[in-house]
Amino acid sequence: MKITAFDLAQDESGNGLSLHRVEAAPGFWTARVSQDIRIVLHKDGQHTLLAWVGHHDDAYHWAERRRLVPHERTGAMQLVEIVERTEERLVYTNTVEEAAPAPVAVPTGALARPASRGDLPPAGRSLPLRPFAQLSDDDLLNVGVPRDWLDAVRSADEASVDGLFSSLPDEAAEALLDFATGGRLQDHVALQASPGADPFAHPDAQRRFRAVDGVEELKAALDAPFAQWAVFLHPAQRAPVTRDWRGPARVSGSAGTGKTIVALHRAVHLAGRTEAQVLLTTFSKPLAASLAGKAELMTEAAPDARARLTVRAIDQAAYELYVRAFGQPNMATASQVRATIKAAMDSGLGAGHSPAFLYEEWDELVDAWGLHDADAYATVPRIGRRTRLGPKQRESAWAVFAFVRERLAARGVVTTADVYGRLTRWVEDGGRLPFTHVVVDEAQDLSVAQARFLAAVGRAGIADALFFTGDLGQRIFHLPFSWAKLGLDVRGRAQVLKVCYRTSHQIRRIADRLLASEITDQDGIEESRRGTVSVFDGPDPAIGLFDDAVAEAASVSTWLRSRLAEGVAANELVVLVRSEQQLDRGHAAVKATGSDMRVMTMHDAKGLEFRTVAVMALDEDVLPDPGRLSGIGDVADLEAIQDAERHLLYVAATRARDHLMLSGVAPGSEFLDDIMK
Repeated sequence: MKITAFDLAQDESGNGLSLHRVEAAPGFWTARVSQDIRIVLHKDGQHTLLAWVGHHDDAYHWAERRRLVPHERTGAMQLVEIVERTEERLVYTNTVEEAAPAPVAVPTGALARPASRGDLPPAGRSLPLRPFAQLSDDDLLNVGVPRDWLDAVRSADEASVDGLFSSLPDEAAEALLDFATGGRLQDHVALQASPGADPFAHPDAQRRFRAVDGVEELKAALDAPFAQWAVFLHPAQRAPVTRDWRGPARVSGSAGTGKTIVALHRAVHLAGRTEAQVLLTTFSKPLAASLAGKAELMTEAAPDARARLTVRAIDQAAYELYVRAFGQPNMATASQVRATIKAAMDSGLGAGHSPAFLYEEWDELVDAWGLHDADAYATVPRIGRRTRLGPKQRESAWAVFAFVRERLAARGVVTTADVYGRLTRWVEDGGRLPFTHVVVDEAQDLSVAQARFLAAVGRAGIADALFFTGDLGQRIFHLPFSWAKLGLDVRGRAQVLKVCYRTSHQIRRIADRLLASEITDQDGIEESRRGTVSVFDGPDPAIGLFDDAVAEAASVSTWLRSRLAEGVAANELVVLVRSEQQLDRGHAAVKATGSDMRVMTMHDAKGLEFRTVAVMALDEDVLPDPGRLSGIGDVADLEAIQDAERHLLYVAATRARDHLMLSGVAPGSEFLDDIMK
């Protein structure tokens, strides 16, 4: 097929192509790939569309049932399936008793596969007999339904909606799916193109068609591995990628909505500018390595852009910049800090505080915020800190932190936060950066020091120097803080993605029950999950509570073996637990399968994805972590910690693409009550 496509691009009249017009389908042709296989083309002037590939008879049948036309309302080019209303395609409504059942016309192909969305409605609710019967022409046209399909959509009954969705253009199917499951059609009104605009340039058209300019670009596309097609940009994602932002911008969305793809395409888009040097970054080295691999695929046909793009974990990038500006830093370790706190307490400082509290206070507040005097310590926000401190307690604690600061400085060691602090001051003083733009993926987990540094980078650079992608619902590493107060103000430049590609409808729906429909950050920016849809189905997640950990491991092992028997590879499965204390339970389940698959903590799985995920040890005394909740005396702090623990389970559940199992020892985590409600 690739050879034939390449030959077509070079010379359509070449020997062996055997171009034939499909007489019953204006504009469509077929080209010979082999004795039986044909490519279906659509030719319009100087443009040729490679539309479909299949066996000879199937190819002609496919073309005869399609039209390539721009949508009358949106202007997006669509491959529209012809609605046939023949007697053989009439079905009868039989879900309720009626005196005279009326025939319902359904579109061609609606009965081609059995309905698999039996769980479409929220739990405990059925779809209406005809879920779209009351929608007006304007309602349907506004979301991309072709006019020929208006009556067919309104006539579709509960049993035929799955076939209906498979036959409609994606934007229309996604809107109707969300509406059928309780969402609002208004959230999916399509962009209306300007008069005379190229219908292939419309965002909804670009999810279906990829334009290639010349033989070399076609060759690069056809030769690319599947991984390159996996970074294809959805039309809803294209606008923030190419927009000329006049300040820091942030794109958010539920897990699996393509935020990382947006970050990749934004970085490559910026690297296409001859004057640009782009840093694409995220919070960990493994995720940065994954980004680097995808970026290489995307820039295979653009070596100049590749040369202008650097991919690093953010701490690694900061370290390299620090070395260039100041020389090799001597980094402090956690054990050194703990030992210094102990030395301070041995000398009589820190009365009334435990070493554990002082280390947490240092790690989450003093070092994180770069505090160097008692006044700053007295006024810093304490969101999520369990202990409220009076003046005497703060004075006692600060004496320890001042000791730590002095001892570390005397030894010439610095913390990671110190590295960012010095780099921030260096940038503010005119230090020359090796990059013009920074694109940050998983930005919800930026630390205070990192955010301050990036704010300085933004102030020192051009207007669109900073671009962030992330999801407040997946913030698990740092407690919330105000970006705007640190100089990163994305208000008015924030966008939410709504189409989920990675996670099945069933898994996404279960996971979304863990979070509020709207999540608001410390700057008042609201991220809504309403209107989010998944583009594929899967089996319902399995949820089980057991008498003890042994019974749980046995059940999880049986479930994992079933997935292996279905053809899921061992490297596509993972078992996740809350912390290292539960790893043995995960290993027990995996060992009984006789297969080699990974067991890891929920934190370590951040940013990864798997076909199959089992989340174990969701016990009452495991999640939320009782250690994090103990001693909290403030409602706001309790809510912050509870939210962080909810986010952690949300992250774990949404690592799954197709199969998910949640298990624990009865009565189970309180969060399971929300999932099963």
